[in-house]
Amino acid sequence: MDFIYHIWTTYIVNILDILVVSFIFYKCLVAIKGTRTIQIVIGLIALFAITIIAKDVIHLRALSWLMNKFWLAAVIILSVVFQSEIRYALAKLGSKIAFNETDIKTNFLGEISEAAIEMSKSRTGALIVIEKSFGLKNYTDTGIMLDAKISHELLLSIFNTKSPIHDGAVIIKNERLHSAGCVLPISTELEVKHLGTRHRAAIGISALTDAVVVVVSEETGRISVCIGGEISVVAREKLLKTLSDNYKQRHINNEQ
Repeated sequence: MDFIYHIWTTYIVNILDILVVSFIFYKCLVAIKGTRTIQIVIGLIALFAITIIAKDVIHLRALSWLMNKFWLAAVIILSVVFQSEIRYALAKLGSKIAFNETDIKTNFLGEISEAAIEMSKSRTGALIVIEKSFGLKNYTDTGIMLDAKISHELLLSIFNTKSPIHDGAVIIKNERLHSAGCVLPISTELEVKHLGTRHRAAIGISALTDAVVVVVSEETGRISVCIGGEISVVAREKLLKTLSDNYKQRHINNEQ
C-alpha cells in the first residue's frame, strides 16, 4: 500500500496536475484566438520579459521598481482590461450548467434561418458568415462592428437594399452578430466565374477558413450554403438542420 501511495503522490498526481493546467491553457488559447485579447496577452508576455531582464540580467533598479509596482496592481488592471471577456466566459459557463445548450444554439441558428427564408421569398440578396474555430478578425475589421444579439429583424434590416451596408457580409462570432458590411475574398476559380459576387465571396471565405456561409441569391431567391470551398443549394425547410449539424460539429471539435 505504501508503494502504491508513493506512486500516486509522486507521479500520477503530478501528471494529472500537468494535464489539467495544459487543458486550461489550451482552452484559453482557443477562446482568445482571432481576437484582440491575443494582442494584449502578447503585450503582457513582453512586459514580463522586460521585468526579468531589468531585474535579473542588467539590474536596472528604477525600471525594476516600476515593473514590480505594475505587477502588484496587475490583478486590478487585468480585471478592467478583460472585463468583457471574463463576463462572457462566466456567462458561457453558467449557460452550460443551467440551460440546455442545444436549445440556445437552435434559437440562434433559427433566427438566421428565418431571416434567410424571408429574404429568399422576397429575393433579397444576403451573405452571412458563421465563424467556427478559425478566427475571422482580418475580415471583421473591414466592416462595422455591431456586437449585437442575433435576430431575424436585425438581419433583414441590414440586407435591406436601402441599407448602406447591404452589399457586404455579416459575420457571426460566438453566437452574436459581430460585424456587418464586411469585405470577403473573392474566389478566382474558373468553375465559379459564372456565379455572382456574393456566391464567389462565400466560396472564397469558406475555402480559406472553416466558416459556414449562407448565401441568398438576389436573382433567383435560392439559398445556398458554402462549406470548405464547396457550394450547394439548400431547400428552405432543410436550412436550419444543415446549419445545426455543422454548428454542432464545430462545438464537438472545440470540446475535443
